[in-house]
Amino acid sequence: MLGVLLATTMMAALSSCETEFSPNGEWQDIPVVYCVLDQDDDTTYVRVQRCFLGEGNMYQFASIADSNYYPAGSIAVRMEKWRLWQDNAGQFHTTGDAPMTVFNFDADQTNHAGGTFPGGMQPIFVCNTGGQLDSGYLYRLIVTKTATGDTLALAETQLITGRMRLIKPNNQTKFNFTGASGNKWCDFTWSTLDNGREYQPVVRFYYRDYVVDHSQSMPDTTITDHSIDIPCNIVKSSMNSASTVLTTRLAQSTFLSALSSNITDTLNKNIVDTVDIYMYCCTEDLAAFMYSNSPTNSINQDRFLYTNIQGGLGVFASRRTHIYFTVNTPNAQNSDYVKSIKALGLGF
Repeated sequence: MLGVLLATTMMAALSSCETEFSPNGEWQDIPVVYCVLDQDDDTTYVRVQRCFLGEGNMYQFASIADSNYYPAGSIAVRMEKWRLWQDNAGQFHTTGDAPMTVFNFDADQTNHAGGTFPGGMQPIFVCNTGGQLDSGYLYRLIVTKTATGDTLALAETQLITGRMRLIKPNNQTKFNFTGASGNKWCDFTWSTLDNGREYQPVVRFYYRDYVVDHSQSMPDTTITDHSIDIPCNIVKSSMNSASTVLTTRLAQSTFLSALSSNITDTLNKNIVDTVDIYMYCCTEDLAAFMYSNSPTNSINQDRFLYTNIQGGLGVFASRRTHIYFTVNTPNAQNSDYVKSIKALGLGF
């Protein structure tokens, strides 16, 4: 009898505790901000969106512009340039009562192809910063509400600075592949830059199509220039001042495969006897953000969500994409470099 009484009491207690429960918390105004500085760019862009929350299918909310973007004129974007000083522990701090320069961004639009998110013209903020971003300063990005002046989001970054040296390949050793047949490599060695966390060499291979028209009394030759970008592996820097040189390799098979994949015709072609080695690099914040948003090959799909935006999500960081070195290539017709490209059967 006691057992029946306890069971009855527990059932009554459980039934009296039934309530409506929603996994969605109370809505908050959370901005999503994207901006990457490059002192070699003429223009800096800032993308500001907002998080959305609601009952139902999230893909439906993603396709609604009002769920993703702030109303026109409701937010303002500016970037401040501050002087820095370094303490004995190596930490940087801003100095002065006011920023040296304030960059005010204009509201503009850019075209987006669509997909999960709405297509068409999308809001973006633009500022001409060409020649105005300097090393040794801190840059502070601020998004405010125009109605109240309240800060909606804030983030800070420094630029990647310094002078890079490309040690290999060079114009003496040339951009060339060495090693055993079927397993040849080109070695890359370069010096690091201040605040640079990840680096990626990219080989820009140049070639020319040429067509000779013999239908005229004087043959006419049409020449069309082309280029193909071939990325190498990403290399991480320890950002330790003692580690000033990084290295990686590009396999000849990867190089030749990229040419075959990107050249679809067999017109007559000439190989240009130089390549450009572009050295892309980014700061720790951008490297961490890309890692947190990259797919994982592990069964465990857990991945932390990285952001350095105070009050929101996204990233404000720096990169370099305009550093390049022009390097000679072997031009002798009997060189392995030229013969391996001709062997592709692409018209060289």
